[in-house]
Amino acid sequence: MATVNKKDLERQYRRLKKQSKREIEAAMDRIARKAGFQVLRGAQDRAPVRDGVLRESLMIGNPDNIFDLILRGTKAEITVGTHLEYARYVEEGFTQRKGQFVPGHWDNEKFIYDPKAYVQFLYDQAAGKNPNIWDYGMILTGKRIPGVHYLARSEAEVESIMDELVQEELDELARRLFPNG
Repeated sequence: MATVNKKDLERQYRRLKKQSKREIEAAMDRIARKAGFQVLRGAQDRAPVRDGVLRESLMIGNPDNIFDLILRGTKAEITVGTHLEYARYVEEGFTQRKGQFVPGHWDNEKFIYDPKAYVQFLYDQAAGKNPNIWDYGMILTGKRIPGVHYLARSEAEVESIMDELVQEELDELARRLFPNG
């Protein structure tokens, strides 16, 4: 006949309760990090590439990268993105200011911004060369430039699979807490 020692059972219960709390906190951390990494990966894939600076800023380790994780009780909050000033305009879009002059030049189909071009225009004008402003930049039309929504689309994609991420982690947690069962 098997005997059960109440004190041993209570001790095992307290140990399991304490261990499971630590395991749950660690699992929350892993889930949030996985989700954050997937958002960043998706944003990298969706970010438009002109010179690669925006895409590179979405990589962990880049000084412009944002990857902050805060765990508070039963909630995990993760912030991902980039510190690049123009990233917001790529994400959300913007409206050009009609009539605004942007100094630079065209190289085939690509406009190259050059802040010194306007200074050169003024210098040439003062020298009496009668320069054409269009040779030193462009004047904006005021049209709306739509956003790419590279972060929002990636976040929505990860939110759609969040239940799967949680379930995978819960299954792994159950295997660790109850290895024989």
